[in-house]
Amino acid sequence: MRSIKIIIFEDNPLMQQSLSDLLQLQPDFEVAGVYSNAKHICRLYAQHQPDIILSDIDMPEVNGLEGISQLKKEYPEAKTLILTVFDTNDNILNAICLGADGYLLKSTPPEKIIESIKDVIEGGCPLTPSVAKKILTHFPKTRFVAPKQEESLSEKEKEVLEYMVKGYSYKMIANSLNKSVETIRVQIKSIYRKLHVNSNAEAIIKAMNGYGK
Repeated sequence: MRSIKIIIFEDNPLMQQSLSDLLQLQPDFEVAGVYSNAKHICRLYAQHQPDIILSDIDMPEVNGLEGISQLKKEYPEAKTLILTVFDTNDNILNAICLGADGYLLKSTPPEKIIESIKDVIEGGCPLTPSVAKKILTHFPKTRFVAPKQEESLSEKEKEVLEYMVKGYSYKMIANSLNKSVETIRVQIKSIYRKLHVNSNAEAIIKAMNGYGK
């Protein structure tokens, strides 16, 4: 099985080391590089061709959000996971809207960080529970009714989408609904098709901005 190649963007030397050590301990992970800012994120992405980028937000010169914005314009398929201390609404919503594939706080347990990286690779959008709560609080009346120009979601698909917005992984959704992970994958693919999106992050953006209006 091929290793999951990861690039880390983090300016704190202690955090750089602890993250790198944590990920290198995983037999299926490979840390391809560790950088203190996102100034050359596009060049580094092209150079290393990682499966996922793990990025802080607050960094000198070019921060994580600016870096993701640049990266997604040039490489829209790139997978990115935010790992930060910031849980403000602006940072969370900006990150998701810019195309981040997940948002974790640095207080997240190590095993959850590992699980979340794998979730992103599989198409998930992991969110720290407090982050998911902020999203739901910011859009409290979301009703998950598809806009007229899009094919309506089934009741089961709406239920799955609600769990996606809460930051549940595929496995967590499957357990909550007493379904197999493969069944959830099929339903999420159907959600993507109906909403004309290609990732969980895009589906969540549509759920936040285009539904219940």
